[in-house]
Amino acid sequence: MSDRFDWQLYYPPGLRRQWQPPAKFLWQYLEENAARRPDRPAIYFEDVRVTWGELWQRVRVAAATLRTRGFARGKRGDRVLLLLPNCPEFVVQYYAALRADMIVVAQNPGLTHEELAPVLASVEPRAAFVAPEAALSFERARQAANVRDPKTFYVSPGQDFRTRPQDPDILPAILGDAPPVAARHAVDIAVLQFTSGTTGGLKAAMMSHRNLAANAEQNNRWFEWTPDDVILGALPLYHTWGMCCVMNAAVVAGAAVALLPQFNAVKCIELIRRHRVSVAYGSGTMFARLLESAGTQAAGAFSSLRYVKAGAMLIDHSLNQRWAAAVPNVPMVNGYGLTEASPELTNNPPQRVRTGTVGVPLPGTELRVCDPLRPERELEPGQEGEVQARGPQVMLGYWSEPEATRAAILPGGWLRTGDLGMFDAEGYLRIVDRLKDLIKFRGYSVAPSEVERVLATHPSVQESCVVGRPDPTEGEVPVAYVVLKPGAPLDVTELPGFVEPHLASFKRPRRYHIVHEIPRNHVGKPLRRVLRELPEPGTGLARS
Repeated sequence: MSDRFDWQLYYPPGLRRQWQPPAKFLWQYLEENAARRPDRPAIYFEDVRVTWGELWQRVRVAAATLRTRGFARGKRGDRVLLLLPNCPEFVVQYYAALRADMIVVAQNPGLTHEELAPVLASVEPRAAFVAPEAALSFERARQAANVRDPKTFYVSPGQDFRTRPQDPDILPAILGDAPPVAARHAVDIAVLQFTSGTTGGLKAAMMSHRNLAANAEQNNRWFEWTPDDVILGALPLYHTWGMCCVMNAAVVAGAAVALLPQFNAVKCIELIRRHRVSVAYGSGTMFARLLESAGTQAAGAFSSLRYVKAGAMLIDHSLNQRWAAAVPNVPMVNGYGLTEASPELTNNPPQRVRTGTVGVPLPGTELRVCDPLRPERELEPGQEGEVQARGPQVMLGYWSEPEATRAAILPGGWLRTGDLGMFDAEGYLRIVDRLKDLIKFRGYSVAPSEVERVLATHPSVQESCVVGRPDPTEGEVPVAYVVLKPGAPLDVTELPGFVEPHLASFKRPRRYHIVHEIPRNHVGKPLRRVLRELPEPGTGLARS
């Protein structure tokens, strides 16, 4: 149990393990910032600067507009889809939906219609805010999912803030038509975040206001964020890490966010310099590319940072060493989490970083390592087992999936992470492997079964197995092993073009290999670990 280690030794002063977050709605933090610091910057985006006062005004108007259109009126929980890149409009519509008593469903605007259709069928959104480049995929997905027509708004990133200033005089009248809802305890569902889950398969984690506020507070108290911080917004806001530990955490702290619509190393370095960014979160891939781009000027380029957080993938320890050599005054911190935990569970203490570990539990969080075959039997320190967690950030369950919820959350509120780990002698957690088969590529979760279903539709493919192969820059890369039908003519160079229309770019295999058979166990399950550990047969075909 957690009592075996005195993790409070690592906590900032005044913070204790049994800490509990205040019962507040997420949007209330934004309202408080607007009252305390209305003229301070909240968002930097290209040539746009948004203050807390302006942001809150726009959120209030957008929330009132949603209510006057009939959403969530008389009942709670209408879903609103955000199919947007990083931009001020994402922040506005996210918090407006929450204040209007709606549930946010944020998705990658780069998804194909085949990938988006099951999401729409599951959540049946009443409203959708869609980037122009995602319009065609959205419309095709809507038709394929056969959902009733949602009210759709097409949004050009940053355009509203450049061309449509709002008249404060009309604000009271708009809000008067739709008074705010009565205050309730903040356990209502705020966000449905899709994930392949701790046991695989597409599911939507139900995250409450309390879950999300708790994780933001945990992050801020751990790293002592203040309104003087400027947070790098390079992680996608539709991704659980960017949404929760960048956007929400910044709002809770009253810190500004410098948004980058799409990661580009050169533009990212310029953004860090221009706005004196003090905190940067990102994948290992992102930091590797920042180091490559900055070269010998890395120490100067990143001098405004007080720490960086690398995660969302299996981190190659050499990255920490490379970063420390290039930027010695800015520590790189690793942590651990998953969507079902909103998402963070552990962090390394900034002043006591232990490379090769993911740190210790956050305040209010309990961890244990259990026997995967007997999940309620806790193991001794130093033994390898399944990591389990409970705390205020653990999800309510999976949307419309009661059986999956029961499988993921044990009696007593313990979340089964599906990851294998162990505690070292000091109580730091080490992640060893996964019980699940998910591949972590550039911070994204790739379900092998989804890629294999696409490959199975090729007329020459008999079967396939997709695994994650270690990569020093990307963490893991998806690699496909393909068995051909007898006598089938197939050039491996055909496969990248075949899967491209069906899968988002991050899900596509980076290498393909033709093999005679897929290794299997006695019950016929593919032995993915065997494939991962074998030398690759030749170079295959690489795709970036």
